[in-house]
Amino acid sequence: MNGKKSKLIRRRARELQMEWISSLLPEGETITAEKLDEALPSDKYYMSMGTLYLSFMNYKWIEKKLKKDINLKLENLINSNA
Repeated sequence: MNGKKSKLIRRRARELQMEWISSLLPEGETITAEKLDEALPSDKYYMSMGTLYLSFMNYKWIEKKLKKDINLKLENLINSNA
């Protein structure tokens, strides 16, 4: 993967994370990019049946999904894991 595409994926992953956290917050509250890491869950992985998996809406998890399809929307990501 070239540098331009990876930069676009990283930027898009942060945007999707901010959009997801904003959808969980009550009306009127906003989140900034600086406070994003504090708002996200601290667990990056979970164990199931002896296998380690990436957590839902984790930065790496979103990047993996975006590598397959860069034009994913938040609704598609949420529905794909439901």
